[in-house]
Amino acid sequence: MSEFKYDQTDMHLRYEKSRILPEETMKLWLETLASYIPLSFVKTIIDLGCGTGRFTKGLSDQFSAKVYGIDSSWKMLSTANQSVISHLIKYIQGLAENIPLTDRTADLIFLSMVYHHIKNKSLAINEIARVLKKNGVLGIRTSTTDSLDSYLYLNFFPDARQINIEKLPSRKNIIEFLQSNRFVLKGHSIIHQITADNLQKYFEKISLRGLSDLSAISDDKFQDGLNSFKKYCDKHETGEPVYEDIDLFVFCVI
Repeated sequence: MSEFKYDQTDMHLRYEKSRILPEETMKLWLETLASYIPLSFVKTIIDLGCGTGRFTKGLSDQFSAKVYGIDSSWKMLSTANQSVISHLIKYIQGLAENIPLTDRTADLIFLSMVYHHIKNKSLAINEIARVLKKNGVLGIRTSTTDSLDSYLYLNFFPDARQINIEKLPSRKNIIEFLQSNRFVLKGHSIIHQITADNLQKYFEKISLRGLSDLSAISDDKFQDGLNSFKKYCDKHETGEPVYEDIDLFVFCVI
């Protein structure tokens, strides 16, 4: 599958609304991450592959820390910069394979739904190790092939499901790769997160086509799947939240 190029699309206009998380879900992620790391340890964070910055402010608030939001897409960063209200947050254009910061800058590097997009993981992990301070922490929030069955929308978009099967890592793959590259696993959690408050809101998020797998399929396949998904949501709406499983891996550099 070809690399998805965000700056050749209008994804930045749809991304924030399609990826927004309920407040309790965001709190769950930040508190789970913080449970692995002493708060006093973290002074500087890199939100690597920050997109429009949905985790950047939360990371800064959770750890009372300075945060560099780094992303390869200038369109994403332009959206992120519109909401900057803190002197502790700075957005910079850059790649995981070439982080534009000096050695030993960060206590924590956080990647949210980015790992599978990194083209050269070996080069990126060397850069992450370079930029982390001694005993620095790497947090990876990601979908894995192990959790695909928890994503309801994929039942209606088989081409998108196949893209994920081909591109997403397994839990075993992530752990083995990081442990063979100077990192030690501190913890792993499977977060059963509320993605939307009900089926209708879940449908609305999916309909924005703000996920890279949905943007990669044809317009006809997307519309066909969306029509079927709408019928399902209308029929099965109960007002209950919609959950998805996403993995959190926490590693320490050695």
